[in-house]
Amino acid sequence: MRMIVIGAGAIGCSVAFHLAREGASVTVVDPEGLRGGATLTSFAWLNCHDKSPEDYYRLVMRGNRAHRALGDEIGHANWLKLTGAVEWWPTGTEKAREHSARLDRLRSYGHQIETLGAEDVLALEPDVSRSSLEGCEAVFYPTDGAVDTAVYRHVLMREAERRAASLVEARVTDLLERSGRIAGVRLHDGRELEADHVVNCAGRASNPIGVCLGYSVPLEWKPGMTVITDLCRNNVSRVIKAPEIYIKPEGAGRLLLHAKSADQTLEDIHAPDAGKAGAEEIARLVETVLPAVRDVRIADVRITVRPYPIDGKPVFGTLPGVDGYHLAVTHSGISLGPLIGRAAAEEILHGKISTDFEDYRPTRFSQSIGN
Repeated sequence: MRMIVIGAGAIGCSVAFHLAREGASVTVVDPEGLRGGATLTSFAWLNCHDKSPEDYYRLVMRGNRAHRALGDEIGHANWLKLTGAVEWWPTGTEKAREHSARLDRLRSYGHQIETLGAEDVLALEPDVSRSSLEGCEAVFYPTDGAVDTAVYRHVLMREAERRAASLVEARVTDLLERSGRIAGVRLHDGRELEADHVVNCAGRASNPIGVCLGYSVPLEWKPGMTVITDLCRNNVSRVIKAPEIYIKPEGAGRLLLHAKSADQTLEDIHAPDAGKAGAEEIARLVETVLPAVRDVRIADVRITVRPYPIDGKPVFGTLPGVDGYHLAVTHSGISLGPLIGRAAAEEILHGKISTDFEDYRPTRFSQSIGN
């Protein structure tokens, strides 16, 4: 079966791998190849802390475990770091009350959480400033992990290409419809690529590509940024969520950093200096938590617009009355990528409806069908 996968992000590469593994002839189409998109900008923290209700929490937990299973199948999971995560927040605040309710909910699900004192945090992460922990509560999430998104995409695409998949760097402008079904895609240069089935994993571009179908996913658009530091001496070994900044080891002494306050500086993401103020904010915040990286140089600023389905949940599956087409768009693309890839292969190649995504079909947005 000839397959076209639109988008080479975390979801698209997983779909391509799983389809190629099952013997499909797969072409992945993305204007930036493996160099861009929301996947590259993601903080890529595997966690379930804010996932509710319980069914959705369990789905994301299965997605996290699916990364390990995928690594076992390939022979390694060198994109995956399962070292847990440390988080702390000021006591006696509204945020503390929100955290308490969240921890109660997670514990009711059976989620593993360890309460820490300041000395416990410093034993896990000795570079952390003791002063940043004063007046704070802290916890450790032993089942949390992190993904190196560049490695993840390259490994899956390489494995797909070993099975004769190909990657075309081009922009899809439209879907081809023939005899009442989707039959391929049209590219920006006028070329047409034919296929037996198309899977739209284009993220923020998914609605414009599928506009001819009279359907769109209600999406919120949230600009965001992460930064990569230059090489610096540090001993950070796991995800750290301090009150104002997220910190993740990125290998070779580099750190991946994110702060919500930096996102708020992004008024025009296309401006030449769009990330300058945010990067300065992040550099200031990381120094308050990790004094050892004072005066750290920011090596790369990554900015994107993240698509969030309006209800915060994934969208995966077919559209009523449309043959030869699947749609997959979600904010949790890193966590759910392996599951979505597996579900696509099951549904398209074997006609087996995925139970993982039965509550997350596009049809739940009925008001958007036919508009």
